[in-house]
Amino acid sequence: MEQKLQRARILVVDDEVDLKRLIAQRFRAQIRNNELEFLYAHNGEEALEVLECNRNVDLVLTDLNMPKMDGLTLLKYLSKKDSTLKSVVISAYGDMPNIRTAMNEGAFDFITKPIDFQDLAITIEKTIESVQRLREQKEQLQEALKKLETQAFYDELTGLPNQNHLIGRVRQCIQWWKQRESPFAIAHIHLDAFKLVKYGLGHQFSDQLAKEVAALLQGIVANSDTIARISFDEFAVLIHDFGCIEQVEAKAVEIYDLLSGPIIVNDSQISSKVYIGVVNSATYMSQSTDFLRAADTAMHEAKKPDNSLGNRSIQFFDPSMQAGVTHRLELETELRKAIGTDQLKLNYQPIVNLETGKISGFEALVRWQHPTMGWISPVDFIPMSEETKLIIPLGKWVLQEACSQFVRWQQRYPELEFISVNLSGVQLWDEDITNLITETLEQTKLSPSALKLEITETVLIQRGAKTGAEYLEQLRDLGVLLSIDDFGMGYSSLAYLKAFPINTLKIDKSFVDEIEKQDKDFEIAQTIVALAHALNLDVVAEGVEYDEQMQILQTLNCAYAQGYLFAKPLSVAEVEILLEKSLAP
Repeated sequence: MEQKLQRARILVVDDEVDLKRLIAQRFRAQIRNNELEFLYAHNGEEALEVLECNRNVDLVLTDLNMPKMDGLTLLKYLSKKDSTLKSVVISAYGDMPNIRTAMNEGAFDFITKPIDFQDLAITIEKTIESVQRLREQKEQLQEALKKLETQAFYDELTGLPNQNHLIGRVRQCIQWWKQRESPFAIAHIHLDAFKLVKYGLGHQFSDQLAKEVAALLQGIVANSDTIARISFDEFAVLIHDFGCIEQVEAKAVEIYDLLSGPIIVNDSQISSKVYIGVVNSATYMSQSTDFLRAADTAMHEAKKPDNSLGNRSIQFFDPSMQAGVTHRLELETELRKAIGTDQLKLNYQPIVNLETGKISGFEALVRWQHPTMGWISPVDFIPMSEETKLIIPLGKWVLQEACSQFVRWQQRYPELEFISVNLSGVQLWDEDITNLITETLEQTKLSPSALKLEITETVLIQRGAKTGAEYLEQLRDLGVLLSIDDFGMGYSSLAYLKAFPINTLKIDKSFVDEIEKQDKDFEIAQTIVALAHALNLDVVAEGVEYDEQMQILQTLNCAYAQGYLFAKPLSVAEVEILLEKSLAP
């Protein structure tokens, strides 16, 4: 053997009496040296029983013609049991039709009878190498995903859950509140001392302060509740299943008094102003981010003079604090009027091939210029359009406009590959989505392979891997490309990624912003790129602004990038000037 293989376990499934003796004789040295271990079964049923008791089997050698359960039936079970387990069929040379069927059922190789034991030894070595390589790759992928999940959901310094994790927990609490009225509350905590400590005493001192605050909170918060570090100088506590609001108030006071007292850091006493904003589930909101925003609003209210609980800077959220609600309702009315008018326009941000430096495609981004309110940020109207389902008619207009425009560009510049269009969860789960895409492709004459639909990973897992995969399969059947947007910001497991028929992962801008400065951001980007390559997916990095960031992404073999380094989102006229300069012959 060219390389040292790990100890391998082989299950032989055959009803021939002499085969066990012949194998023991031929592989005597390997068995004695503990390199190979052989297990035996007389038919498929016995084989499944053996596999149930011995899960670390690397290879199954099976005859085809056996009593009770034949080899072909066994192969069907094996493919479901372990995707890395390989099988080799042993059968008479004249049984070629069955051998061909066995290969179609997933057999890795076959050997004809009478057995050439030298050929068998070579086949065993080759197959075990393949199995062990596959299992090592699978283990590496799982470790990479676990590492990525930790980086995405936990604060590296304190080990506490971060804001992404907290959003998920609040989302669960909202469901429990709806199902069984199980109350919850969020306390948003801000400490003024962090910036003073950081700039006065240094990063290490402020890092130690964060650890001490985390430890203090863990000492007074119930195990069933969640403590999160949500920013440099802010923490949050998610409290649930309390009896009355007074208990939440008492807990907020306890947290305030604890953190307002001197905190010992490296034998020094640090005192800090503390501000706490609290929101509870009695204030009905449908989104977890709305609750966090409300708690943040209340915390800022606690900073105002005379807005406190007793002499403590604690404020409970009141809906009147959100004067912006009226503005939101006004926006909703105006957006209904704007759809289909020249108030809405599309900008296009180039997506560049990092190997060639040429533009490969664009991401379509909707912009709104109101006649009296001026330019309105997508941050203000996109979430609102999703909540009100205005995203359905808005998304339809965006899709049709983007596809029509890209067809015109592709006719002049055939080297352009794709147009990316964002698809929200409301659109994805809409029963008419496949009809909309089919009709749009037919009307615009755009090739399906030139349309890439971008979907955030949070949206994909909302209804579980099976449902998400079913919806995506319907889209893939149309021939379009699928991309997971903002990858790394939500919960992704290897099972999800393997289940979804996607083509591309987009690295979120937050991991690119300081990739040249922060080892953590570099490691996350490196992990995502390696994961994508292992799953034969393309990678697009968002938010690239500097040459150094681009060079790092190139060393990681990231295929595509977009960001202000290449171009901001451009109007149609600006794109055409850019294409004329960069792609014109």
